[in-house]
Amino acid sequence: MRPWWCLFFLMLSSTRCHASWDELEFTGYLAVGTGFQRALVGPLDRTVNEKLLLNLSADVQYHNFFIESDDRRNVLRYGSGLLGYYLQQQEDSTLSLIGTNYHDAIGPYLYTGSGRAHLPELDGLQLRDSDFLLGLRYQRFWQQHYVAVEIGQDIESHYSQQLRLLYSYRQPLRNWDLYYNVGVSFSAARLVNYYYGVSAAESQSGRPTYNAGAGQQLHLGVSALYPLSTDWLLELGLAVNGFSSAYTNSPLVSRDTEFRSLVKFRYVF
Repeated sequence: MRPWWCLFFLMLSSTRCHASWDELEFTGYLAVGTGFQRALVGPLDRTVNEKLLLNLSADVQYHNFFIESDDRRNVLRYGSGLLGYYLQQQEDSTLSLIGTNYHDAIGPYLYTGSGRAHLPELDGLQLRDSDFLLGLRYQRFWQQHYVAVEIGQDIESHYSQQLRLLYSYRQPLRNWDLYYNVGVSFSAARLVNYYYGVSAAESQSGRPTYNAGAGQQLHLGVSALYPLSTDWLLELGLAVNGFSSAYTNSPLVSRDTEFRSLVKFRYVF
């Protein structure tokens, strides 16, 4: 996650951070695994499939500042993370300022964990860069239930907005923790068009121009967590994402739904 340094800068500059570093809560993770996807844009499958996925992440809290690593309630992305600042904390709910990315880059040349990938099917496209949304998140916890509402404004690529609603149910089953997840995303036209629109300069035979409107996504997923030892965890994830016609009518799109799975071994230090 590129802007982690922003959080540490805020930690050091905040006038409220007068306590010692003993108040820093830190848990680090080193994860290795493999994933499989059938992405909305078919050539993007090759950036993940049959590749080793490595991820170094951490959960950190210092005063009201925090970093969250991959969220087992949200299996929409690989190697994602989030940073933020608690505006309000109660026993069963929080309100936070957050920063995270929701959309990966799309283009003929992409950098992955295994190097630079060339996707010739996308030759002639301008790079659609990954985004970084700043916004608000409200979370509510009760018993085994979790609800989150997030709204953000991108500051790096498409400069547009997205609203996300998420519900998750946690089921303990022997030594397993199972998470059943459902979510809905509402994206402004500028966001959808940035990633899935086709300009006149990018059009080719079989790739007509396309101007996208506002769109919606439906997310369904299940995640599982199993402790192998005091230091090692097994994580499994499956997710299916459905898209509205603003996405699926794009000539860049190969299918109507997106499927992602993940098997990961995580070492906790």
